[in-house]
Amino acid sequence: MKAEKVLKAMFNVMLDRLPEEWNGHKIRTDFRIGIQIIQCLGDMDFTMEERLDRAFRLLFLELPDSYQDAREGLSWFMTEFCHDNYSAVKHENVVLMDYDIDQWRIYSAFLLQYHIDLNKTKMHWFVFMGLLNNLEECTYTRIIEIRRKKIDAKLPIDTKKILYDAKKIYGLDKRQPEESEEDKEAEKMALAAFNMLRNGR
Repeated sequence: MKAEKVLKAMFNVMLDRLPEEWNGHKIRTDFRIGIQIIQCLGDMDFTMEERLDRAFRLLFLELPDSYQDAREGLSWFMTEFCHDNYSAVKHENVVLMDYDIDQWRIYSAFLLQYHIDLNKTKMHWFVFMGLLNNLEECTYTRIIEIRRKKIDAKLPIDTKKILYDAKKIYGLDKRQPEESEEDKEAEKMALAAFNMLRNGR
């Protein structure tokens, strides 16, 4: 029997149970799954179709009946924890963090501030992201700020030199790629191939 869709306007961690499904579809909710999905979607060695295929399979225990449902479920899982209106602010597509490069900074921040060992704990993706985005000042947050900060021409020369060197050390030296025509075409192919993906290729 097809699950009836019931979409909540907004998840509230103080009022709602942490979700274990999306629209009746069971999902894997551990924070490690969220990290793997981000790494998967950012892996430019694979086509958009391959990245989405892997992301769907990481998230859902059984794939939804339609490609659109899978895309909506993936988007919901990756963003529902955040209710700030970042879309209203124009910003450059600069990559500010990387779960491989920043692993020890994130790990130590959780250990020191929350007494959570990320190597051992089980934690819902929503909880992890809520805690990550509300870390007090630490090495991780300071390095994010270095990556975000622009080098103002009006700054004193010695200050600019310090910031420039810090950016060379901690910068990720890459920007979020714009969606290419190849990716747009792959999106169409992924939609057409969704039923094949459900059955395994």
